[in-house]
Amino acid sequence: MATRLRENREGLRILLWRAFPRAMLLTRYIHRFRQVPNLWRPRGFTEHLLVRMLFDRDPRLALFADKLTARAYAKARLGGEEHLPTLYAVVDAADEIRNLALPDRFVMKPNHMSGAYRIVRDATSVQRAELEALAASWLHRSYGVAPYEWAYRGIRPRVLFEELLEHNGVLPIDYNIHCFDGEPRFVRVWRGKFGPEITVITYDTDFRQIPTWLVPSSLRRVREESDPPPNFDRMLEIARKLSEGSDYVRVDLYNVGGRVVFGELTN
Repeated sequence: MATRLRENREGLRILLWRAFPRAMLLTRYIHRFRQVPNLWRPRGFTEHLLVRMLFDRDPRLALFADKLTARAYAKARLGGEEHLPTLYAVVDAADEIRNLALPDRFVMKPNHMSGAYRIVRDATSVQRAELEALAASWLHRSYGVAPYEWAYRGIRPRVLFEELLEHNGVLPIDYNIHCFDGEPRFVRVWRGKFGPEITVITYDTDFRQIPTWLVPSSLRRVREESDPPPNFDRMLEIARKLSEGSDYVRVDLYNVGGRVVFGELTN
């Protein structure tokens, strides 16, 4: 009975999102931030993002949503693949994985979804059938059904295999550089993003901490100061190149032993 009730509630929620996407998004914003946003004259960062989600249909959002077209965009903007993770393979169908020549360590991810990935540190310990089953589940998923995820619609689903970015066996720090009109304004730094304890700190471009409100509560703010990476200026330069011509875009970069590597673009 309880299971059926949950299923009915979830079905009703999906129907409401599809029928009234803007109203539902607005309701979620009010519930989360406990305030009514000013859609005509947005002031805060979250209000500007809400207006973009409600009304902005810039086709570049779809370009950035596809991990493969975003990679091609970054390659063109940066003049080569120096700052891109090595791409080992791309497949259209799960059964193509069976005969792929892959290195011992890699990351597997779909190009048309957000937050989905599989880290493999020892290819000999993983059955190809297991990877095929995971790829099939990704390829058959229609991401972008929700109206607020419109940018994912129309992306041709594929699965890519990329270099596993690690330094001394540790996953790198994730630098989210928020750029406005092609200029970096602040940086959100994630440590331990895929571990049991996540910390996040927001800095200005001089690497001074900025107080921010953290959600969800599982995130931990670190108050002690830390030094910027040695090539932080280079990271800002790359962010400028990738964000040029966009009123707002978040450029995600990694710093792997002094090597700056492109992650993704989000706006």
